[in-house]
Amino acid sequence: MLNHVLHLYGLIFIIIISVYILKDKEKFKKNLTRLTYALFDREKAGRLLNAFSETNAIFSKYILGKSLDSLIIGILCFIGLKILKIEFAPLLGIIVGITNMIPYFGPFIGMIPAGVITLFDRPIKALWVIIFIFALQQFDGLYLGPKILGIQVGMKPFWIITAILVGGGFFGVWGMLFAVPIAAVIKSLLDRYTKKQLELKGLSNK
Repeated sequence: MLNHVLHLYGLIFIIIISVYILKDKEKFKKNLTRLTYALFDREKAGRLLNAFSETNAIFSKYILGKSLDSLIIGILCFIGLKILKIEFAPLLGIIVGITNMIPYFGPFIGMIPAGVITLFDRPIKALWVIIFIFALQQFDGLYLGPKILGIQVGMKPFWIITAILVGGGFFGVWGMLFAVPIAAVIKSLLDRYTKKQLELKGLSNK
């Protein structure tokens, strides 16, 4: 439990740092460009900057996809809780949507306050709320999330799920958080390398 709390604080810290980086994005980009050209020759610097730009685009698309996924889950949660006639459905939908941004234990964090709030209001329905949110999160983890992220980062849902499982298996929560964009970057670089090698060998049509 303590590890989960520390991971959550770490994630919040990363989000705060990311906001500051995005605020001064152009300045960071300019300084990175100057440093890269200072350290490498023009051709190599150009290739590196293209790779940096592509990596940035993939991570941006991943964040956009994850945000869209969480928004949809929040709305579906709100609709489901309304059908179940649960009080505070809008608030609970917002909580579940926001916590859905956090990998692995995020959905469970959203499930707990929803169950507790319902328990105080209508105890008999608390179990149904937990079951509904759990089922919704399974739908998101196995279908909706991989589908949306796959469209955003250009990967099949199967590879999305595989990347998350492998990343989580080796690096825990942080592996789950960054597995998809890192895998997408690796795929993009491999595709570019393969295309270049085929062109050099006159096999670009293969």
